Amino acid sequence: MSLDTGHDFEIAPGSVPAGLPAVGEVVPEPVLRALALAAERKQVARAVFAQLDRRLQPVARLRDRLQEQGYGDEAIADVLGQLAAKGIHSDRRYAEAFCRDRLLGRAVGRRYLVQKLREKRVDPGLAGEVAAEILDDDTEAELALAAAAARWARLRGANDQRALAKVVRFLIGRGFGPGVAQTAARRTRPAAAADS
Repeated sequence: MSLDTGHDFEIAPGSVPAGLPAVGEVVPEPVLRALALAAERKQVARAVFAQLDRRLQPVARLRDRLQEQGYGDEAIADVLGQLAAKGIHSDRRYAEAFCRDRLLGRAVGRRYLVQKLREKRVDPGLAGEVAAEILDDDTEAELALAAAAARWARLRGANDQRALAKVVRFLIGRGFGPGVAQTAARRTRPAAAADS
């Protein structure tokens, strides 16, 4: 949309503000501001999709990058809110994808997932909720057993209490709770170790 004042606005058809005057009439200042905001929202949406095309990102990081690019807070909030409302992108969707991706790569516990999501500025409550949905208790216990068995194999014959403590610490470092780590380490401990 081009105005006689020299303003050019690229806006979505559904974003045309109410009160737009007829051709040749003066555009009131509130309508001009609404047109500018609608045009900025369109630019923000394009920038968001360009960033998401490369890699899925949490909302806070998207917001920071858009602010660095000089977009206004109102346009950013509007676009991110619309994306969340339409189910296109939100912190929940990011957290779900992040958790699934991490679990494909290595055996980690719920605490690890929550901590990594918090580092990426996902709300702690949401991070805990999503991690619990993606990684139920049984699956977490299975992953802990697999990680413990692999760790015991790397210890090369060490099977005393110090080795057990090492395996437990390793599992805790991977984000498994102390109880889960202790159980997994004991259940996967080599047979000779159980006798001593």
